[in-house]
Amino acid sequence: MYRLILVDDEPWALTGLEEIIPWEELGFEIAGRSASAEDALRLFDRCDADVVFTDIRMPKMSGIELIARIKEIKPETECAIVSAYSDFETARKALEYRAAAYVTKPLEAEEVRETARRIKARLDARGADPILVKTDDPLSLADTANHIERILRHRWRCIVLSGGPPRIQARQLIELHLRGASLYTALIAADEKTYPAIEAEKGTYAFSLWHEGTGELAAMLREASCAGCGGFSYSDHPVVSAIQYYIAQHYRESLSLEGLAFRFNISGSYLGELFKKHSADTVINFVKSVRLENACRLLEYSSRSLKEIADETGFNDAGYFNRSFRQRFGQSPIRFRSRCANGNTHYRPDFHLR
Repeated sequence: MYRLILVDDEPWALTGLEEIIPWEELGFEIAGRSASAEDALRLFDRCDADVVFTDIRMPKMSGIELIARIKEIKPETECAIVSAYSDFETARKALEYRAAAYVTKPLEAEEVRETARRIKARLDARGADPILVKTDDPLSLADTANHIERILRHRWRCIVLSGGPPRIQARQLIELHLRGASLYTALIAADEKTYPAIEAEKGTYAFSLWHEGTGELAAMLREASCAGCGGFSYSDHPVVSAIQYYIAQHYRESLSLEGLAFRFNISGSYLGELFKKHSADTVINFVKSVRLENACRLLEYSSRSLKEIADETGFNDAGYFNRSFRQRFGQSPIRFRSRCANGNTHYRPDFHLR
């Protein structure tokens, strides 16, 4: 949702502008109404609006002056003029201060609706350009969240991790420069919980679950890290994705269908059916897959022995680990490590957060 401020010194006109079209259906949230340009400036400073619809002739400060002041504070703000006057000089000044539209009174719903559509299209097109936010600690982002929240315009948010800067077709993208992090990290905002298209080889990037706010940035980073290390994508089903995340966090431990069913307060048979339907895999196969994917990461990026890796990834038996690895990847763990060391293969980026 884009934040919108309505400004008119006549209360009836202000109410009429608010009610003439369904703003929320068109992608706008009315962040405030103001009966004067001075109050509008204070309101703009508080809510950091994306769009301002303002009357021209108001006491003390005109709509043109208001637009000029707003453009000084935030040049990318889209401003539309609403006026009963359609004279050339007013239109010229509106263009001079880069007003997005000029709507004349009495207002017609279709004209206002079309103006809103054009402004939203301009904002959407601009949203593909990444915004850079530097942060000090990837797992302590509380101070950063409030700043990011002022920038975001859409309801749903997720984190993407990648081995390098990929091309992402996202409504809004905020790059997070995390101190000491080797991965490309970005926050994506969208109107719907639909992962964006990304121009990168599958397996070289990972998404977190979707969230409605930025207060859980650290959790989102962990979710994306778990998905990257485990080599999977989260299901659209909330229960299945929660189980996937739990397994990705606890794959080192002894996991069973019955134990997971007890933890999530559902029957084992229902959990098995639900998981298979919404992830195209069985729970047991998924657990093994996450363990093997993490084993690949340790073989490539650590010097631990095979026994240590088997223990750390929940196999607890080097022989079973070796057989499972061969069955999945068509080669032994030793051969895989050797090929990585010689530069013959690079399985995926190290998504593990340190």
